[in-house]
Amino acid sequence: MDNRRLLLAAVLSLGVLLLWQALFAPPPPVERPPVEIRGAEEPVAGAATAGRNAAAPVSRGGTAPASPPPAVVAPVEAAAEQRVVIESGNAKLEFTNRGAQLLSFELLRPNGGEPVELVRARADEQPYPFGFQGSQRGSPLNEALFAVERTSEDGDTRLRFRYSGDLGVATKTFHIPKNTTQTGGLTFRYQIESPGDSWGLVLGPGIRNPTVDELESRLSSQQRRAATWLSGGEMESLEPRKTEDPIDLAGSARWVALEDRYFITAVIPAGARGTVQARPVANFEEADGSLGGFAMFEVTDVARADLTRDVMLVLRSSGGELAGRAYFGDKQYDALKAMGVELEKTVRFGFFGVISRPLQFGLRWIHDHVVANYGWSIVLMTVLIRLVLFPLTHKSQVSMQRIQKLNPRMEAIRAKYRPKLKDGKGRPRMDVQRKMNEEIQALFREEGVNPASGCLPILFQMPVFFGFFRLLSEAVELWDASWLGWIHNLALPDPVYVLPLVMGASQFLQQRMLPPPANKTQKLIINTMPIWFTIFSFSFPSGLVLYWLTNNVLGIVQTGVYNKLKKSGYLGGKVAAASETKK
Repeated sequence: MDNRRLLLAAVLSLGVLLLWQALFAPPPPVERPPVEIRGAEEPVAGAATAGRNAAAPVSRGGTAPASPPPAVVAPVEAAAEQRVVIESGNAKLEFTNRGAQLLSFELLRPNGGEPVELVRARADEQPYPFGFQGSQRGSPLNEALFAVERTSEDGDTRLRFRYSGDLGVATKTFHIPKNTTQTGGLTFRYQIESPGDSWGLVLGPGIRNPTVDELESRLSSQQRRAATWLSGGEMESLEPRKTEDPIDLAGSARWVALEDRYFITAVIPAGARGTVQARPVANFEEADGSLGGFAMFEVTDVARADLTRDVMLVLRSSGGELAGRAYFGDKQYDALKAMGVELEKTVRFGFFGVISRPLQFGLRWIHDHVVANYGWSIVLMTVLIRLVLFPLTHKSQVSMQRIQKLNPRMEAIRAKYRPKLKDGKGRPRMDVQRKMNEEIQALFREEGVNPASGCLPILFQMPVFFGFFRLLSEAVELWDASWLGWIHNLALPDPVYVLPLVMGASQFLQQRMLPPPANKTQKLIINTMPIWFTIFSFSFPSGLVLYWLTNNVLGIVQTGVYNKLKKSGYLGGKVAAASETKK
């Protein structure tokens, strides 16, 4: 009996326990989400895909749970170096997965000339554009073999470089539009995880691959090699020879660039970034006159003190990310202006830019619709300018011819008053001077001549002259544009000096055809001007000298016509005839 009761009590107890378990089940263990490194999925981030590790469940006893193990980063690395070539409009880019750097940016010329390489040659150990730069030297990540992912959509190309290994963890992404030089350049985004290391993006050094002769000869003054940046609405520049130590550029730059007169590489940062540092480098020269590489310049290194220099820019990160746009190309004003960051200021038309830009449009139109040669386009453009300004030049020429006829009578008036212009002590007598001027002015009124009419037309022509001067000094259209025979590049000086010498001779001939001034000092200045213009033109672009030559030839023709009209009794001859009739 007692055994049955004991068995019944056990069954009832078991039933109660099972019922309790069913009605009041304990909550399931709490699990934490997996831990992963940012950026494994999005191109804007920069880490390789992270491993996932679940944390231990929370202890019921109230004690702190055990620390989760560190995230395990899966190694990501390419087996060998790869080159990625992208053609985008008139540009050809070549990347390497070693450091995810830009090895080459060739700019194809519309006139079929040799492509312009905008990436400076360098030794293998030096970083290329978009390479990493550490606090002092290049980053070890520049030797890492990044895994490459390439995708294309609607003509645009996207590159994603990823690396995770012993050298660090980093991702670089690039978006290259189908015409990068006409659509605002390429965009980039970096993320790097390298604790305790200050890093930055490399730009340069220098731009293009000029020969040593170009850097050291008379052309150097025309190249305008500089690091340039825009800060606070003001553009500033730093020439290579004016820095010997790395310097941080002042202010928060809206953009930074390396430029010469016709080409530019620029970076427009986006979001947070640190300082921009300019680092001087010394160029190593090869036996053939090319630049074989560069090294960081040391002031104490006497052996490098006489080498040509350039500047490398390092855009420092303020954290683990860095992003922005980069423009590699020529200085097409419209393309730079379309970027909306005032990069067009690097085309230095100056004060007369309001005149230079319409003239540039006209020069392009003539080239595209009339004659596909920029040399002859300059000639036709000069003819059009002379036609537009003909009313002013006509008035100036007529005035000079009439004043020339009055020169003998003016000299007679001056000779009459000359002995009386100073008193016995050599002091000027202002009343006599005033009477002489009044008599000369009366002569002008009598003959209907306005002496200012010869000067004012010239003053009106000067803005157009300087506007065209600035255009031809800055227009990238002239780069590598040939004209005749030995003139293969209108943006460079004449290599054999023929064009400057012919221009100087034409200016001397034109000067001899004009009426000489009465003042001896003015006569000396005018007679020596052709010599000085010829000397200056030796270092001017051939396109600019061609403009002067064409303008001089047109001036000679116009002056010759007026001289014939004068001999036939027109222009200044009528004044003389009227004067004789009055007498």
